[in-house]
Amino acid sequence: MKLKDLFWDYSFNEAELRSLLEGKVNKVSHLDKAGLYARILTSMRWYEIVDLVGKERLEELLDDEVLTKIYSKDLRRKFTIAKRILHQ
Repeated sequence: MKLKDLFWDYSFNEAELRSLLEGKVNKVSHLDKAGLYARILTSMRWYEIVDLVGKERLEELLDDEVLTKIYSKDLRRKFTIAKRILHQ
């Protein structure tokens, strides 16, 4: 799945979003890395997410700043549990 497909409601291009994901830029328009991660978490399956960001960045992906950007309480709770399990 392309990152730009996750942002069908904005006019971001793939290269901009990849640069943000890789940490080459801090923002793309109004979108920061926490917002990108939140959209990834709410739009992709877990194994797709792991393939995209890598196991080494799961802690960053599940950061509290990211989780607070997830609107669904149920989804936020599930990712909080995943974060707890990963930190054991």
